Amino acid sequence: MGIILFTPLVKAGTIRHDTSDQSYRNLANGFSSVGYLSARNSAASWGCSGTLIDKRYVLTAAHCVENGGWMNQGTFWMGSQAYSVNRIGAHRDWFTTGRNLSAGVDLAVLSLVNQVTNANPATLYSSRDEDLKKGTYVGYGMTGNGDTGYYDNSGVKRAGQNTMGIGTRLRYSDRLLVSDFDDPRDAGSHPLSQPHALEYQLAPGDSGGGMFIDGRLAGVHSFISSRDGSTNGDYEDYSASVRVSSWTNWIQGTSYYLAQRQGQSLPTISQSPGVTSDGEGWDRQALAPLVDQYNWFDNQYQVEEVVYDVDFSKHAEPVPEPGLMLGAASLMLMGWKARKRQ
Repeated sequence: MGIILFTPLVKAGTIRHDTSDQSYRNLANGFSSVGYLSARNSAASWGCSGTLIDKRYVLTAAHCVENGGWMNQGTFWMGSQAYSVNRIGAHRDWFTTGRNLSAGVDLAVLSLVNQVTNANPATLYSSRDEDLKKGTYVGYGMTGNGDTGYYDNSGVKRAGQNTMGIGTRLRYSDRLLVSDFDDPRDAGSHPLSQPHALEYQLAPGDSGGGMFIDGRLAGVHSFISSRDGSTNGDYEDYSASVRVSSWTNWIQGTSYYLAQRQGQSLPTISQSPGVTSDGEGWDRQALAPLVDQYNWFDNQYQVEEVVYDVDFSKHAEPVPEPGLMLGAASLMLMGWKARKRQ
């Protein structure tokens, strides 16, 4: 079956203290490709976010697919419809770097049992001009405001905005996009310190969600950090997302590889450059406890396989050369690693 209809209760990220929460919820309504990820294994259950990039494939963070062990069951929620996860492709460098959040490799692609029918996939942002553009964060994280930090974990989708910077502005990798959470009562002169009307800070549960520039998916939420030693989503904390434009070939190649493993037709992963000049139009992973209304899994389906190899981007070409179709010999040459889930 793989698809079940539910009507979740209502109530992601911390918001300005002086702005209506409903404004953030309204903004999120324009991003139907972002959904809630329910995950569990024998040790724990947890919640994250993810973005649909093809009718059957979801882009999320690598740390969202493990928590004391691999996720062995997952449900991706698009509104009230639930789609079971059956395969995972994670970025190899997430493991070889010792799960280093600052390296900008916190990526995974999920394969769904059934195609999503009630939302359109996002288009990947392919331009390398993200610095100082306005980005829109979308996710299902915990909420609160800049004075209180996060405290409420009720599983509502919110969206908010911030000025994006390349990770090197905060001495991180250039494979990250970063922002800070500005207090409108104390705005500075730094380019990243100009508060937006819907200023926003990521929080636990937003992980794996999408950051959009010009309506295109430009980042995958990875971690939050702080200057005051209290990483609680209050003013002056930082948000960091993996830079999608650094990994478009990997994202496409991973999706192709998972499709080939299942004998399916190759997915359509769209990408496009930005269209405006300004984007108008590390010390904590942002996992959150699983929200009650999303605590549902179809026991007919489990994650059958978790795979990672040296370079999934090798599979980015949609039409392989003759004689190079996947088979036992080619898999050996790629040095792939796979772990079957029982």
